[in-house]
Amino acid sequence: MLLGYGEFLIDTVVALALIVGGTILLGVVMYDFVSGLGQGPFVVVVLELLSGLLLVFIFTELITTIRVVIARRKVVVEPFLIVGIVAAVRRLIVISAEAENLLGTAKFRDVMLEIAILAGTVLLLGATVLLLRIKRAEDDEPIPGPAE
Repeated sequence: MLLGYGEFLIDTVVALALIVGGTILLGVVMYDFVSGLGQGPFVVVVLELLSGLLLVFIFTELITTIRVVIARRKVVVEPFLIVGIVAAVRRLIVISAEAENLLGTAKFRDVMLEIAILAGTVLLLGATVLLLRIKRAEDDEPIPGPAE
């Protein structure tokens, strides 16, 4: 009983810390975007905004995950997989923007390899989420029994 309350307290504190951190991060991302307008190429500023917003989205997904853990009293895997997908997509966006400047250099091959690995990771995590949802749908279907 005491252990359950302790776990609830820790989960709640972590969720509150993520809410505060995510809110501050959102403010910093928006401030950087507005102050960066006109300072450099617009595409770079928008890519930085997108990267920052995806990071904020990761925070919100983690908050949702903790909320589910608190409500159901069990860890659900799917939200963590979605966080992994978003994190990989975020990194893909960042290195894709960098790859343009590396064309023709020795580092370009390494960046292309990282892009391929990240794309494979997104596909694998996406397939895992799909399989979990199919399994959950099968478990939710009523099992036909003998007619009485």
